[in-house]
Amino acid sequence: MIILIALLLWTRPADAHPLHLSITNITYENGKLAVSMKTFRDDWETAYFHYHSQPVDLLDPSEREKPWFGEYLESCFTISAGKEREPFSMVVDTIMFDEESMVIEMEATVPDRLKSLYIYNALLVDIWPDQTNLVIFGSDERETGIKFDVKKRDEVVLVK
Repeated sequence: MIILIALLLWTRPADAHPLHLSITNITYENGKLAVSMKTFRDDWETAYFHYHSQPVDLLDPSEREKPWFGEYLESCFTISAGKEREPFSMVVDTIMFDEESMVIEMEATVPDRLKSLYIYNALLVDIWPDQTNLVIFGSDERETGIKFDVKKRDEVVLVK
């Protein structure tokens, strides 16, 4: 019985979420993309430790200003007018925290008359082999859901 109690108490807080998941909403309207990405903060902190062998606390705004945060986001999540095209410049508007989650809100101005968008989403798949990145893309009263993971990292979606 004592061994069972010890095992139950030994569970680390990092094991609090058994799924490695992000959910991203992308809305295209009037030549602008609005992006809201919800992830687990500790998954990002684990990724930082993986690359730098140092802990990081993303609740501290100065820690988020380290170049790694933006560089990692830009290398793992891009949207462009085509696979071989330059990614749109995404501007991070806000980063919010709620218990275990972190929400990153971004925006980009895109060319008019887009027919499709190329979305690349490999967020945290280099850290967690079971990472799933769900994307909901909406434009003109139409929504498309896409699942990205270690095997599928990109997709083209029709804008209209």
